[in-house]
Amino acid sequence: MAWDEWEQLKADALAHRQNQMRLDSAAGTGGGSPGGAPDLKTNKAGKDAAAKALQGEIPRETDKAGSHADESSATAVREFSGWETGSGLKDAHAEWELQVKNLKGRLGQDQEALEDSHQHLQYVDYGVGSRTAQIDARTHPRR
Repeated sequence: MAWDEWEQLKADALAHRQNQMRLDSAAGTGGGSPGGAPDLKTNKAGKDAAAKALQGEIPRETDKAGSHADESSATAVREFSGWETGSGLKDAHAEWELQVKNLKGRLGQDQEALEDSHQHLQYVDYGVGSRTAQIDARTHPRR
């Protein structure tokens, strides 16, 4: 192998390695991520409004919609007692009640997640920061 070829292979390998890993850094004046893309941000007012709705209006309306079929279903089950239709309606209504209960449980979980999201994002941010602070480039094993 000629010396020029060897030098070219080394230069290509170095260029390839440098293209594989790049660390992002804050922009000089306005901060933000490279390429002018905005930083990750949350909409606190929007989350608070959604959590408030999940605490008040949405559960009330869910209860109202969930119980809307109760009386008419009970009447139909009584009218068709002794028939397969009556037992089918009873089973369908029991499934409806279960689905409403599951929906209300999920809405409660969503409300809790919205309320906790700011704190979770902070923990992730602090965790990444502390792990990054532990990196010491001077003691890298390959250097």
